[in-house]
Amino acid sequence: MSLTHIDIDDEALETAKRLGKHRTKTAAVAAALEEYNQRLTLDAAYDNFFELAKSMDLEGAEAARRADRAARRG
Repeated sequence: MSLTHIDIDDEALETAKRLGKHRTKTAAVAAALEEYNQRLTLDAAYDNFFELAKSMDLEGAEAARRADRAARRG
């Protein structure tokens, strides 16, 4: 862990602390960073998925799925 000096809007930090039920400013900032990192990780995963999906035949896969389900029903 590193000690970092940053300027943060006092009102925004107090609001985050209150709404997040954090006891300290440090806890509020740490929780905010964790949530931000999770969001960025999820965004990157979505981007990777959509890049992969560009190369897939999604319409053909859906048609095959429908045909398979219809065959199972008889």
